[in-house]
Amino acid sequence: MTYAQFLDILEQEICLLAEEEEHIQRVRVLKNNSVKLDGFSCCIRGRKEQPTVYVNHYYYAGICENEIRKLAQQILKVQRESLLEKGNDLLQVLEYGRMKGRIYYRLISREKNEELLRDVPHLFWLDLAIVFYLKIPEEIISNATALIHNSHMKQWGIDLKELYHAAAENMAEIPVMLEPMEQLLEGYGLKGRSSGMYVLGIRGREYGAAVILDPKVLKKCFRRIGEEFYVLPSSIHEVILLPVSCSDDPSELERLVKEVNETCVTPEDYLSGHVYRYFSDTGELKI
Repeated sequence: MTYAQFLDILEQEICLLAEEEEHIQRVRVLKNNSVKLDGFSCCIRGRKEQPTVYVNHYYYAGICENEIRKLAQQILKVQRESLLEKGNDLLQVLEYGRMKGRIYYRLISREKNEELLRDVPHLFWLDLAIVFYLKIPEEIISNATALIHNSHMKQWGIDLKELYHAAAENMAEIPVMLEPMEQLLEGYGLKGRSSGMYVLGIRGREYGAAVILDPKVLKKCFRRIGEEFYVLPSSIHEVILLPVSCSDDPSELERLVKEVNETCVTPEDYLSGHVYRYFSDTGELKI
């Protein structure tokens, strides 16, 4: 069975199982790095919520129609449970005063997100772009975030400068993680010899690579490491720091980053193929 056939059959099964008031729609949503996810949304007249379940990862060539039928049941179950939540809670997202303390920023590839950047507020930084997201209140959706679009800015009546200021204030409150690589590996039950590398990010949270935007964080890293360092962008969630004294060949480091990106990083988590260097005299990162 092809992927297209899988989507067609799944849509038919969901529509057959849906109640009369449930409007099912197949959607394709643009994610980070031009990754597009297929899913099904469900909406009911008079309700603003449209819970969407993405299905790309359920497909495999040998999937049978009976499995697809069970998947359709699971999708509707998830959507119906989501719609049981209080509809008025979603209106919080439309109120900037209530959401201001939940706005954060993250870093994405500029090159791989040209289409996405046309629809979201952003700032360019080196070869990357800074975009913004909301941490959705737990009472609406547990452990969820939402990318901020230009439509949100219009609804809130704020400009990019104010949005960045709000995000920077909130980012400054998040504890930063800086650990030797071998210490982090030990936490996963793995043993590794000392490499001089450090992992920098946000403990227990996504999009931790964005902490390199904060000069105070970079200065703390410099003091901890004891010298200038290279930044190897391992993903949108964390970066690897390597003391300059550990390598005299930045081109070899870029080859390493490229290899890791190709073998260990999912397309949606890719950040950059470049290596950055921290200069202590200016407190800046440069390619």
